[in-house]
Amino acid sequence: MYKLHKVKGMVRIPPKYFGQPLEEVAIRILREQYEGLIHPEVGLIVAVLDAKVFPEGVIIHGDGATYHEVEFAILTFQPILHEIVEGEVVDTKEFGIFVNIGPFDALVHRSQIADEPFRLEPTRGALIGQQTKRIIERGDIVRGRITNISLPSAARSPRIGMTLRQPFLGKIEWIKKEIESLRKSTEKK
Repeated sequence: MYKLHKVKGMVRIPPKYFGQPLEEVAIRILREQYEGLIHPEVGLIVAVLDAKVFPEGVIIHGDGATYHEVEFAILTFQPILHEIVEGEVVDTKEFGIFVNIGPFDALVHRSQIADEPFRLEPTRGALIGQQTKRIIERGDIVRGRITNISLPSAARSPRIGMTLRQPFLGKIEWIKKEIESLRKSTEKK
């Protein structure tokens, strides 16, 4: 889930930026400092959007820079346990598929794709259902539920697990067929 946060803090403006517009410099520095970081409370900081810099700064002895109070907005992405998300299949492996859900990729283990075993067809790079012969491959759009999240605070990439094995989850074409089948069965009654 994407969220917008207001943050207060300090920004250090090095002497090489003196004479340039304060807010433009502050936004540039804040973006370098924060964008791409994973914070344990708010998730991935996707973007610094704007900044209000207080013009009076403080100079610390031995440091030629000025320090200014700043209020700025950040856009974050934090997956939520049990959230239903849609994404594109970006890779298939013997053990499952990777689905891009925004700034992160989530793993769907092959046992969590559907109520049947799936096997990798290496020449095609697709997973194929053993009974129904349904195919899931790179480029497919799927809807899934997030089942586990591990957001590290260090540089290690996050680990997100998903399932497609619930009603109205899975490959979008499968969901459409399921809905059409339900519609036809209720029209017969």
